Amino acid sequence: MIKNIKNIYWMMAYAFRNLNETLIEEKVKYEEFDNIYDLLCVMLTQGISKQLKRGLNKEYILQNELLQSIKGRIDISKSIKMNTLKDKKMYCEFDEYNENTYMNKIIKTAALALIRSNKIKERARQKELKKILFYLNEVSVIKKRDIKWDNLTYNTNNKTYKILISISYLILEGLIINNKNGEEEFLETLDDQKMYKLYEKFILEYYRYHYQELSAKASQIEWKIEDKTKKGKLPKMQSDTILTYQNKELIIDAKYYSKILQENSMFKKQTIRNANLYQIFTYVKNRDIKNDGRISGMLLYAKTYEDDIGWEEHKIDGNTIVVTFLDLEQDFEDVKKQLNKIAEWFTSC
Repeated sequence: MIKNIKNIYWMMAYAFRNLNETLIEEKVKYEEFDNIYDLLCVMLTQGISKQLKRGLNKEYILQNELLQSIKGRIDISKSIKMNTLKDKKMYCEFDEYNENTYMNKIIKTAALALIRSNKIKERARQKELKKILFYLNEVSVIKKRDIKWDNLTYNTNNKTYKILISISYLILEGLIINNKNGEEEFLETLDDQKMYKLYEKFILEYYRYHYQELSAKASQIEWKIEDKTKKGKLPKMQSDTILTYQNKELIIDAKYYSKILQENSMFKKQTIRNANLYQIFTYVKNRDIKNDGRISGMLLYAKTYEDDIGWEEHKIDGNTIVVTFLDLEQDFEDVKKQLNKIAEWFTSC
């Protein structure tokens, strides 16, 4: 959906809390990109290059190898089963401190997938990525289906890997699908669901970074029921972003669709999607415990080519509901101005 590919870079920089690290990359900031593959190629190449200068993360990894001399613990059962003793060799288990770590495997797998796609238009960029992969020669690849993204954890030793893993995730989960025959296919743009998650996270982190006084957070909203012990099967209400100023709150619900408005075929009229409006209204009314109208809601759509919904502000049952869009086809400085205006509106209304 987004033709201004550079804005995906900025969204990633905010969403992955990597501004201080990413904004200094002049090559990404000032180069032009025709597609998402070239952008991710440059980002991954530069990210790996910087990590190599710091040093690849290493871990003690359990090895099981056939050796002539004893190292670590002898795997007697395997040695007998494979009949290795006749050759005076034994299988041994031992810990080896090396760079063939889980995260390094993911990064190498993503880089090779990017190269395999044949969608990087600038051959020089692909060549640079191949060149940098020589330094990961001792790192093996991993099957995409075996990657457990939710199990990855970060600490002081590997925190610099967060942006690299995030880029790898977008490549492996946002650009690759399996067709009906089970064969690998590469999409022209990021999968809409992955773009939605990126868009949602970007908005939250933008306000966290630039408006710390608004205490931006993404928290669950409790149902306003009389008996809290009897929630039954009520679904969870998870907000995207909640801004707080003095005694007021603004719940922002980020929406990313190929088409914003729905069309009534009978009356040939375009309207806001029913489900979206019901959702934000439900969030607001359940958050407004005191029924004093201090909670407002906003549907913030990513602007598409066809739809221009402007700024609609409605007072519904004592609460303000705004429907508007964020134009991601503009230069990023103009995107920032739009987000800043929302913060200014909220603090002054």
